[in-house]
Amino acid sequence: MAFLDAFRPAAALADLLDKEKAAILKGDFATLGVLLKSKESLLTIVAKSKTPAEVLKDLQKRSDHNKRLLMASAKGIRTARERILSLRNQVRGFTTYGPAGKATEIKRQSLTMERKA
Repeated sequence: MAFLDAFRPAAALADLLDKEKAAILKGDFATLGVLLKSKESLLTIVAKSKTPAEVLKDLQKRSDHNKRLLMASAKGIRTARERILSLRNQVRGFTTYGPAGKATEIKRQSLTMERKA
């Protein structure tokens, strides 16, 4: 946090929220960790300052947008992880249903040929 930011904490927080948004969109989660400490201190300063209501609404809007981006990012990561696990399981075999509706697991078998002399 720069020295002058202490005199305009709402503007500094808005700038930090913009940086946070850019980091989320790039998937730069390491930067999010770095920004966290500054964000916490700026939030404390803004809470103690006499910031106009319209500025606070703008900060809330930016923060909510970043929250939605983070939630969507987390959902995407979970979905990708589930898909990777699903693909790994398909390599080992798969499950199918017979005429009676009973599930049967089919294991992957080696496709080597046996040669006879």
